[in-house]
Amino acid sequence: MWSPDEYLEQAYRNTTQRLSFNANNRREWSEWRDTLKRKFSDILAVPPNDLTELNPKILEHNELEDYIRERVEYSVDINLRVLAYLLIPKNQTKPLPTIIACHGHGYGSKELVGLQPNGKEKRLDHSYHKDFAIDLVKRGYVVLVPEVIGFGDRRLKDDLEKEVTENSCFRLATYLLMLGKTLAGQRVHEFQKGIDFLHTRQEVDASRIGCMGFSGGGQICAFAAAIDERIKAVVISGYTNTFKSSILSMRHCIDNYLPGILQYAEMPDIIGLIAPRPLFIESGKDDLLFPIEAAELAYSKINNIYQSIGKSGNLGWDSFFGEHEVNGLVSYDWLDSYL
Repeated sequence: MWSPDEYLEQAYRNTTQRLSFNANNRREWSEWRDTLKRKFSDILAVPPNDLTELNPKILEHNELEDYIRERVEYSVDINLRVLAYLLIPKNQTKPLPTIIACHGHGYGSKELVGLQPNGKEKRLDHSYHKDFAIDLVKRGYVVLVPEVIGFGDRRLKDDLEKEVTENSCFRLATYLLMLGKTLAGQRVHEFQKGIDFLHTRQEVDASRIGCMGFSGGGQICAFAAAIDERIKAVVISGYTNTFKSSILSMRHCIDNYLPGILQYAEMPDIIGLIAPRPLFIESGKDDLLFPIEAAELAYSKINNIYQSIGKSGNLGWDSFFGEHEVNGLVSYDWLDSYL
């Protein structure tokens, strides 16, 4: 009894998730969604999407064979700006559907656009992100790839001298928690500012903005889409699971933890807030960080939400032979069908 394993198991079993989905009709679903969305927003402590001027700037402009790659920046707070890559198909003549592509842990936005950490073209190998932003721009999407706060060039100054794969998540998260905020909430806020930025670009069809995120980027896409309905279609890769079987069952980055969330809902409930909008989930069968058995359970619960309002056709799923990695073989076509 000295080890606290059973104590933690019992604590989880004894915690009632008061807003777990149990609606039987559309009216009950609507009431559940509105209540959980409010509570989830409170827990995330997303900063208000105020009237801070974006003041966007283009820092680089590169003409590649199939697309244009710009490096841009814009403000999310009076003291904070975001770096991002904007990929634009060549010969674009009208506003195009657009994807916000969110990276997970690694060396930041360069990892999605075919660049080495030092900014040089072309790596010798693909990371688990598989340059998926390039795949999307080649399919005709404008793609915004924000540098997530805490990674790459957006690390704290003390961390910039460390290995490029080192991040600033721990100090950022603990600092924000002491202020009554969360790192996940800050990242959702910056995601929303990215949508605002896209609305300023003539290449973008603002009525057809979707998102795709992998791992920690999947978390950002899931949480942002749960509360911001400007996102019209969502692909979550390598994240959908239960908190119990993933985040609580092994060592994960502190950016995954939300104070008190399990008093109200499990991960499938949160992701289910995206309904009735189109949602696609892909999970590797050999993903050790987000185990496939719990991913299947989560998908089943999310499917119940979509079925309850007659929108099961808006939910897609790909359980592929792979590890913790992007797949895209099914999800890209799925995005095309909705955007």
